[in-house]
Amino acid sequence: MLEENGLQGARSLRASLFFAALCLIWGSTWLAIKIGLVGVPPFLGAGLRFALSALLVGMVLVVRRQHIRLTRDDTICVLSLGLLVFWLDYAAVYWAETRISSGLTAILFSTMPLMTALLSRFWTHGELLSGRRVAGIVVGVIGTVLLFGPNVRLGLQSALGMLAALAGSFCAAINLVTMKRFGSKSDPFVLNFLGMGLGAACLLLMSAVFERHAAVRWSASNLLALLYLAVFGSVTAFSIYYRLIKVMDATVVSLTTLIIPIVALTLGWFVLHESVTRLAVVGVVTILTGVGVSLMPARRSSP
Repeated sequence: MLEENGLQGARSLRASLFFAALCLIWGSTWLAIKIGLVGVPPFLGAGLRFALSALLVGMVLVVRRQHIRLTRDDTICVLSLGLLVFWLDYAAVYWAETRISSGLTAILFSTMPLMTALLSRFWTHGELLSGRRVAGIVVGVIGTVLLFGPNVRLGLQSALGMLAALAGSFCAAINLVTMKRFGSKSDPFVLNFLGMGLGAACLLLMSAVFERHAAVRWSASNLLALLYLAVFGSVTAFSIYYRLIKVMDATVVSLTTLIIPIVALTLGWFVLHESVTRLAVVGVVTILTGVGVSLMPARRSSP
């Protein structure tokens, strides 16, 4: 009994460390994307990022001498990951930020945990949608609004950008629930290799259609940002992401979208010397409160 409890504790600690690492890495990608898109159009930048990521994951598979044999569930996961995340989600978010601010995009994308909770409850019937969890998610979304709300400037032309950000969030939520349902036995490296390759092909095709006249100016900074996004923001982060899905509820994993803006705000303050207002600090505390409430275990009634 003690050995079993110790093993469960070790697994829980490992999952918590992976969760924290994921938030740190993806929180830093906001800064890297901002640097990487200087001189590079969005669809091209995202497409090259995932093309390089797919190449790196493919090299790992070669070193491991791993043969790719896809089951029906694997195929579902590859299509979901490639089309919903690496193509539609990233295309929507990158395009949205050409119409609205990154702050408003963050606010809209923070609805992903609520979308994931609803999909998990009413589509897969695999996770309990408790009032405490929903309340925690709503509090976290309110915290994101406080974090970025004062910097948001709305206009008539922002409607399409807002819809695009919500569409990206919805695609990410559908994929997360799909991976939770069908990807329990799938190899993350195989899924990432095929999914990133599919997404990169779609993004580069979009770039060829919509960005063929855009000027491209390469520099040391955007090349380093592209390399960081490929190695850490994609290969490392998504490998952690889909390992977490196997051991955590999909709704809990989706809470990273609430913590990531805090990391981005901290890095912006530390690296770019951006100002942090008192309202932003209140937003951070509110987000952490909401996440804490969502992660609290439900009380079990006595038999």
